[in-house]
Order: sequence, then structure tokens, then C-alpha cells
Amino acid sequence: MDNIFLVVLASISSATATFLFMRIKNGAEGIADYQPMAGRQRMLTGTWQGESTKAGQDGNEIDYKVRLDLEAAMRQVSGYGKLETEQDGKKYVIDVEILTGGFHHGQFMKIEYRGDEAQKSHFGSIIGALDESGTSIDATMTGFTELLGAPGTGKLRLRKV
Repeated sequence: MDNIFLVVLASISSATATFLFMRIKNGAEGIADYQPMAGRQRMLTGTWQGESTKAGQDGNEIDYKVRLDLEAAMRQVSGYGKLETEQDGKKYVIDVEILTGGFHHGQFMKIEYRGDEAQKSHFGSIIGALDESGTSIDATMTGFTELLGAPGTGKLRLRKV
């Protein structure tokens, strides 16, 4: 009886160890996708400014002035930003926080952002390509802003300051 118990316990332990190993391995592979090459990482770190146009599903558009302060380190991209726009004669300033971000294949940046809690709902994703010289990013953004009242997509062009 003791031998059967030990065999069952060993089988369960082996299955558990295999499951945990695969979870850790898959997680590490996911992080590796974001690992920037050292020189390219240094290029991404800094202050970026530019313009964005976001269009809602109904065709309404919002033009933003964008400023992002990015830090690329330890396989992650983090930072803060500011979006400014004017609608119906009223100026809106939306502070954004980068929640998650990474750098793929030494060229492509992907970040998830959200607006400051005190602001209107504003959140989304940006996927962009860092140019060869490391001085500009052309990107596509998608997300939601209450200013449009619906999800929208847009183009974003940033230049390193």
C-alpha cells in the first residue's frame, strides 16, 4: 500500500513540476520578445514630442499634441506622457501613464497606456517603429477617449527632443 501511495505521489509531483517548468519557460520566452538590443534601447530612452490624429467610428477626429517621456530598461518600456487637444474652444490636457511596454526585434515599440484617474476615460495601445537613426517613431494607436465617445484609431509621429 505504501508503494502505491509513493508512486501516486511521485506522479503528481512530476506532473506539477512539468507544469510549473512550462509556465516559467513560456513566461521567459514572452519576456524575451520584448528584450531590446542595448544600443537601440538607449535610443528609445528620452523625451519624444509629436502629433496624433485619432478618428472615431463615426468619423469625428481629434488632433493631439503628444509628449512622452520614455525609459527603456530591463526589457521594459515605461514612462509618462501628456496629450493636449482643443475641442469646442476648450483645452484638454490628459496625463497618461504607460502601464506596460516593450521593444520587439530591435525596432518595434508596443505600449499600453491609460489616462490619469482624474481625467476623462482615456486608454489604449501604441505600436510603432523606431527609425534607423533613433530620432523618430511612426506609430498606430488604438483606444478609447470620452472626447470621441467611442473607440478610435489614429496615426502618431514622434520626434526625439
